[in-house]
Amino acid sequence: MANSKKKTNENPTNRSMATVKSHIKEGQFSRLYLLFGDEPYLVNQYKHALLEALISPDDTMNFTTYNKDSFDINAVMNDALTMPFLSEHRVVLVEDSGFFDLSDSDYLSSLPQVPDTNVIIFCEKSVTKNKKAYLHTNKNELASCLEFNTPDMQTLNKWIIGILSEGDMKVRATVPDRFLDAYGEERNMYLLKNEATKLHDYCLEKGTILDEDVDMLCSNSVEDKIFDMCKYISQKKSAQALQIYNDLCSIKTQPMTIISLITWKYNQLSQVKQLLNEGANVGTIASKIKLSPSFTRDIINTAKNYSQKEILSAIDLCYDMRLAITSGRLLDYNASEKLIVTLLKR
Repeated sequence: MANSKKKTNENPTNRSMATVKSHIKEGQFSRLYLLFGDEPYLVNQYKHALLEALISPDDTMNFTTYNKDSFDINAVMNDALTMPFLSEHRVVLVEDSGFFDLSDSDYLSSLPQVPDTNVIIFCEKSVTKNKKAYLHTNKNELASCLEFNTPDMQTLNKWIIGILSEGDMKVRATVPDRFLDAYGEERNMYLLKNEATKLHDYCLEKGTILDEDVDMLCSNSVEDKIFDMCKYISQKKSAQALQIYNDLCSIKTQPMTIISLITWKYNQLSQVKQLLNEGANVGTIASKIKLSPSFTRDIINTAKNYSQKEILSAIDLCYDMRLAITSGRLLDYNASEKLIVTLLKR
């Protein structure tokens, strides 16, 4: 039986990645996995790693999926109690159920009855760590609760080097740090993966990536365009907003990058709106969000076009579109277009 309960002082993300890799290497799996955290790229990556290790992609007899609409904990446990048919494993995948925001851990009484050939995988956007469903699962020796947040800078740096150096590409030692700095603290791994791939492909012919390539291709120009687009969306200026979206597509900005940056901007607008509601002045807000007063004024003017409720609704829509892509419900370009059109109509 795989055990991931050893306490360490490591970054939880590093520990979670190591746990999955160890279980796959040893062929010893927990009866239940809970994958969650604020880095959906890693949740999705390690979900697929477990699925590939456990079951064939075309084995529909031994693979059941549930989402937030179809989820029922009793049905999940009943499926998990069924022995696999002509297969080594049976897998039940549950995505975005919201179950671990509840105070219900009764289902764990059935977990010892689950055959050791069977695995339940929960992938959650969030969990509430002081609720029984999470607390009791985290203490259960048959379960592995794995948190995937943004990795530390050293881990991100190595990951970026791996992407940029594919195909024997030569990468100047200062490039990874310069690349990460270009996207600020609000970066996420979907954004970084798309932009690193774009940088790699741009430099493919010359075979070397230099600092000046990062400066030219990974500047804040895309971020600035996204803010302008959000400003026009707030003003319901459809033609201008859609023109910027078309411009971003023309320079091959990935749809997930667009969605991620829109999410970032609306989170920033939410912070500014909260500060405005508390009576903060331009100087205070500029200090809080670490931007110049002139740029802060533009953000304030955009925030004034919304209520805080409208901004939070926009953020929820952004996360819904990201989930639609990662779950395969929408193609990435369809999701980005739907996001912008829906925001314009609200």
